[in-house]
Amino acid sequence: MKRIFQVWIQEYRNIFSDSGALLLFFGAILFYPIFYPIPYLPEVVRDVPLAVVDFDHSQTSRSLIRMVDASESVAVVLMPNNLAQAEDAFYRGKVYGVLVIEDDFNKDLLQGRQAHVSVYADASYFLIYRTVMTGVVMSSRYFSAGIEIKRLMASGLSQNQAMSVRDPIELISVPLFNPFGGYASYVVPAVLVLLLQQTLLIGTGLLGGTAREHQNSSFFFHNRNRNVPAFQIVIGKTLAYGSLYMVHALYYFTVVYRFYHFPLRSQPFELFCFLLPFLISVTLLGLTLSTLFQNRETSMLLLVFTSIPILFLAGFSWPVECIPEWLRTLSLLLPSTPGISGLMKMNQMGASLQEVTYDWGILWGQCALYFVLASICFNRMARRIKGSHRYQNQCLVSG
Repeated sequence: MKRIFQVWIQEYRNIFSDSGALLLFFGAILFYPIFYPIPYLPEVVRDVPLAVVDFDHSQTSRSLIRMVDASESVAVVLMPNNLAQAEDAFYRGKVYGVLVIEDDFNKDLLQGRQAHVSVYADASYFLIYRTVMTGVVMSSRYFSAGIEIKRLMASGLSQNQAMSVRDPIELISVPLFNPFGGYASYVVPAVLVLLLQQTLLIGTGLLGGTAREHQNSSFFFHNRNRNVPAFQIVIGKTLAYGSLYMVHALYYFTVVYRFYHFPLRSQPFELFCFLLPFLISVTLLGLTLSTLFQNRETSMLLLVFTSIPILFLAGFSWPVECIPEWLRTLSLLLPSTPGISGLMKMNQMGASLQEVTYDWGILWGQCALYFVLASICFNRMARRIKGSHRYQNQCLVSG
C-alpha cells in the first residue's frame, strides 16, 4: 500500500508539473461544459424564416397564411409575387422554406374538392427541414379540420358532434424523459460523458508521450524503487486519475446539470457506483494507450480525431438497431458506449442501478481487461527503459 500511495502522489506531481495536462484536466473540464450548451439553450428550433407565394389572393388563402405565421415553428417574413423571387430569396439565405398556394385553392375548397399547397424546405439541414415541414403541415391540418367542422355543422350537427366526427380518436402526446422536447436535454448530457472520457484519454496519452519523448522514466515506473511491480504502478496511477475525475464528475452532475436544468433522476449513491467502473475503465484504457505514443502531440491528434466516431457508436444520436452488429460489438470495447447508455437511463429515465446491470457489468469487464493490458504494457515499458539505461551505463564504463 505504501508503494501504491507513493505512485499515486508521484502521478499528481506529473500532472501538476505539465501545463498541457493541466489545461486538459482542469481548463477543458471546467469551462467546456459551461460554454458548450449555450447554443442549444433554446432547446428547439423556432420561427424559421418562410416565404409564401400566394397565387390565389383570396380571404381563405390569407387565413391559411395567418395560421401558418401563428405557428411557433415558422415565421412568414416574405411574400414574393412569383416563385422565381422566392427561389432567389431561398438561395440568398433569407428564407429556409417556401410555401406555394395555387390559384384555384379557394375554388377547390368551395366546390368540395381537395385543395393543394406545395412546400419547399431545405433538406440539407435536417432540423430546419423538420421544423418547416412540421409548422406548415400542422397548420394545414388545423385549417382543414376547421373547414370540415364547419361543413358538418352546416349539415345539422352540433360543434361537439362535428369535432367527434372529424377526430373520433383524440391523440394526447406526452414527451417522456425530455419535458422540453429539446435538443439540449437530449444531446448535451451524453456529450459531457464523452468529454470525461476523451480528456482523460488524451491527458494520460499526453503525459505518456512526453515521458517517451524526454526519456523520463518516472511515468512508467517509480524512480525511488524500480522494483515496484507493474500492477502496483497501474493501481496507483488509476487511483490518481480516478479520484481526480470523480471530482470532475461531481462538478458535472451537481453544478452543470442544475445550472442548465438537465434531468437528473438518479440516486446519488447509485450514480457513484456506476461512475466508479466507468472512470476506472477509462483510466486503464488511457494508461494502456499511453505506452504507444512516442511524443505528446500524437495522443491529441489521434484521440480528438476519434471523438466523432465514438460519439456515433455510443448509440444515442443514431438508433442502436441501425448500427451493424459487428460494429456494435466492437463499440463495447469503449467505456463510453455502456457509460453513456447507463448514465442516460439513470439520469434521464430514472432507472435504478439494478436496471442498468448490463451496462454496469460491461464496464467492470472492461476494468478487468484493461487492467491486465495496462499491467503488461507497463511491465514491458519498464523493462525496455531499464535495458536502455543499463546499455547506456555499459557504454559509459567502456568509454
